[in-house]
Amino acid sequence: MLLPFRTAALPTDIADFTLTQAIAALRRGAIHSHEVIDATLARHARYGQFGAFISTAFEDTADQAPEYAGGIHMPGPVSLQGVPIAVKDNVHVTGFSCTAGTPALARFRPVRDATVIGRLRDAGAFFVGKTNMHELSLGVTCHNAYFGDVRNARDPARLAGGSSGGSAVAVALGLAYGAIGTDTAGSIRIPAALNGIVGLRPTVGRYPGDGVAPVSPTRDTPGPMARTVADVALLDQVITGTQRPAMAARPECIRLGVVPRLFFDGLDAQVQALTQDALRRLEDSGVRLIELHMPELGQLNDSTSTAIGYAEFWPAMERYLRTHGTGLSMEDLARGAAGNDVRALIENFLAPSSPHRVPSELYEAAVHTHRPALRRLFLEQFCSHKLDGIILPTTIAVAGRLAAMAGIVALNGEPISANYAYLRNTLPASNAGLPGLAMPAGYTPQGQAVGIEIDGPPHGDRRLLEIGLTLEAILSVPIGRATPAR
Repeated sequence: MLLPFRTAALPTDIADFTLTQAIAALRRGAIHSHEVIDATLARHARYGQFGAFISTAFEDTADQAPEYAGGIHMPGPVSLQGVPIAVKDNVHVTGFSCTAGTPALARFRPVRDATVIGRLRDAGAFFVGKTNMHELSLGVTCHNAYFGDVRNARDPARLAGGSSGGSAVAVALGLAYGAIGTDTAGSIRIPAALNGIVGLRPTVGRYPGDGVAPVSPTRDTPGPMARTVADVALLDQVITGTQRPAMAARPECIRLGVVPRLFFDGLDAQVQALTQDALRRLEDSGVRLIELHMPELGQLNDSTSTAIGYAEFWPAMERYLRTHGTGLSMEDLARGAAGNDVRALIENFLAPSSPHRVPSELYEAAVHTHRPALRRLFLEQFCSHKLDGIILPTTIAVAGRLAAMAGIVALNGEPISANYAYLRNTLPASNAGLPGLAMPAGYTPQGQAVGIEIDGPPHGDRRLLEIGLTLEAILSVPIGRATPAR
């Protein structure tokens, strides 16, 4: 079993254990399964106002508790020992509805688990509930006009990021020991960065994508979120069936590219200070940083992004609604959208009759010309410089105020689009089909989390996690959460 990379003394509150700490303690018999569930339940009672969940299992906990009374010892390389795991509410989990954050699907109850969920269940996961999200995954703030807004775990007056914001907040506040989110353009990495946790966007296809409400199948993937890289690596090991645990890489054997002209331009001053400090510490520890020049990156990314994302949503969601017997049409779904932002996006850009729909020739060019060129550009850099990955700030701004739910946040005191602030740096990896690992870089003097990301070559996910283990130890960002105002 993968053991925690950090060896600090255990927290006094079981709810503050990392996933790997909780599993190790359960296996030793140092704690009991009901203690883990009770600690999580106490956190739900304390932090329910953060809006992290749409539905929970706790009304049925008494019925389920006997199942976990002796701990769970499953066959295979890893047992999750009945530890509570949360799941974004666009992923199928039997026994729960799957709303995708929208009212039209509020009563849809899948008849079988998504494959990724089935693998976690087979390993002994206890699914504590379905997490809140930006409606239909069509946004980055986790404003939800129907189920309520998700609030940042470190400051409830700020937004959580999205669209997997509920999963990030659940982990950060100790409402679950790990979570499953989904990432299309940054939906795992953005809220991970803004809430001070770790999130992995796997290479598309590494995890089965069935039983997940889609946005853009070319880019969609489920992925794990947790407090540490070791926790995320453990969940990845369960989902993929990998036999070999991830082991930290030697710093002097790590080569990371830095692209200053795109990823480091125009950063919030606090993001820049923490990111540059992180890079200095990595170099001082022996990590090799190589400056890259990729002048075509911005144009290729722009030519790929909107054309694919906007063109694929309607047909993919239409097929999903039909395949899973929801009884809904796309017109039903669109009419029922609760958020003004989501409804406007569908009406103006995504629906077949929308005035700004993507022409088929632009979509074909994006898929068959621009995306392969973008992917080739990254692969050339990885190969020619013998890189393990490219390092960058996950977002260019910290979490905005809840008042920014209209889509505007502050960057160095000036208003800026939340989409630009949070998607600018995460989109290239998504569009090129690269895996990306987001992890904490540090906290501002006001306590806001800043994230750093490593994007690796396709199918280099385990190497990415091994590098993440090393970077996590070098940066030594404290595990845990701020004590948010209640």
